Amino acid sequence: MPMTHLRRRRFLTRLATLPLLLTLPAPLVAQVGRQYRIELVIFEHLGPESRSFMDGAARPMEVNLSGFGIGEGPIRPSRRGFELQRVADRVERSGQGRVLARLAWDQRGRDYYSTSWIRIQEGRYLGLREEQGEEQGDASAGGLRTLSPQQERYELEGRLRVWVGRFLHLETDLVYHVPHAVGSDPDVLAGVPVRGSQRMNSGDDLFYLDNPAIGIIARVTRLGD
Repeated sequence: MPMTHLRRRRFLTRLATLPLLLTLPAPLVAQVGRQYRIELVIFEHLGPESRSFMDGAARPMEVNLSGFGIGEGPIRPSRRGFELQRVADRVERSGQGRVLARLAWDQRGRDYYSTSWIRIQEGRYLGLREEQGEEQGDASAGGLRTLSPQQERYELEGRLRVWVGRFLHLETDLVYHVPHAVGSDPDVLAGVPVRGSQRMNSGDDLFYLDNPAIGIIARVTRLGD
């Protein structure tokens, strides 16, 4: 729908003082081995067009949760914290988006084949997966059971990563669960895929990966030399 896409683009350009870039500026070559700081604002699109898409596209989907959570393995929370709060606030104040996640982590740039996936489970907690019974999970010393990420379900789940080629690339393999999707089995939680890739450069510029259900605003900052 051309008009829907145009309205969304106008909305995005008002989110920050600097315009969101939908095309790349003069290339700044990314390099394997450099340290980068990644910040993401992930939000659900609100409005009748997005809801209509989700009702039509939602279906039962398997979620790939392979990879590290932020704070696990080589994926460390950013030592500078999250600095796109102003952008997240503007999304919510606009009434056109509901923020699901504010993420910030530091990582070393690696190529497509060696970059680790980051496990994502964000948004509202939706309970346990149907196939997991109460007997699942590890029992602690006190008799309580610790649930694994694979047992719990959230609105937005899956994995993403940022890898280095000539440019930096944000790659997503996510599922957004749609409770009460029109036409779906009420006893089965349906979802829509959020898969794509966005080229980026490091610096102050913001980049945008669009999906009819979910938007992702990203900034990558090079750390050190």
